[in-house]
Amino acid sequence: MEEFDLFADDVDEVNTIVKTQESLFDTEQRLGAMLDAMPIGLLFHTHQGILYANDQACSLLRAQKSELVGRHFLDYIREAEFLEANSLMQNAFEANQKAVEAESVIACRGSADKLIKITASRLPWEGTPVIQVLFQDITAQKQAELSLRKLSITDELTGAFNRRHVFYEADSYIQQKDRPLVTVGMLDVDHFKSVNDTYGHAVGDAVLKEITRLAHEFVPTITNCKSAMFARIGGEEFLFLLPGLGKEAGYAIVDEFRRSLMRLRIPTDDERLVSITASFGVAEFRETDKSIDKLLSRADAALYKAKENGRNQVCQAE
Repeated sequence: MEEFDLFADDVDEVNTIVKTQESLFDTEQRLGAMLDAMPIGLLFHTHQGILYANDQACSLLRAQKSELVGRHFLDYIREAEFLEANSLMQNAFEANQKAVEAESVIACRGSADKLIKITASRLPWEGTPVIQVLFQDITAQKQAELSLRKLSITDELTGAFNRRHVFYEADSYIQQKDRPLVTVGMLDVDHFKSVNDTYGHAVGDAVLKEITRLAHEFVPTITNCKSAMFARIGGEEFLFLLPGLGKEAGYAIVDEFRRSLMRLRIPTDDERLVSITASFGVAEFRETDKSIDKLLSRADAALYKAKENGRNQVCQAE
């Protein structure tokens, strides 16, 4: 007669449970290692606080995992972006797994603020609502984008806006259904060839740079025209774009800049000081112009009238 083990089934069941627990622990360890290897910050987050943070999240937030658990992600968001980030997280809790995205700024102790891209979505877990928050540092990327954009819209020598960009902006105002007043002031440096011939092209370049520097200081002082722009449109020619202002107001602004320009002194290598003047033509867009080219043509005609009348003055287009 074979022996019967009354507890055999219990032993088998216990072994199965142990193996299952070991498998679960192993899975958790493997999953944790995978999440820690992600090149992006990851948080599991309830309404109250952080449940889990991977290694990259700890690195970006400059905190240990033990510090982060129980804290709230919003504790690390810069105050100015707090409301927007809070809205993003609340939307994630309510969006039923649909991801929501935003850019924000984290401010961590001992490090510079970082611009981050946040993607948050609710996890399909029963019980307490949990969202996953993915975030990555895009500071360098954004800086590169801004640098590229600056290169594409500014003049390389002077730092003024370039011809293409100011023409695009002017045309965008002209094409509006409820078009505002649009006035331009064209500037041409008087006797610029003589400056180059007498002092050299390096001084000539310095003159153009100083004109731009002066204009960049002057533009923010223009009242009732928050969108004023100053651009180099070719050689020694520059342009003021003055949306929202009529010809008379534009004339007064341009003439004020002309007087400032007369006080400018550019030093040379041999310690001489170069003074310059410029002639200006002012024109306001009118329905018969039909395009930015017509407006600029009239401003250009007014500028050459100023040249013919003795230079260092402002003329309005007829």
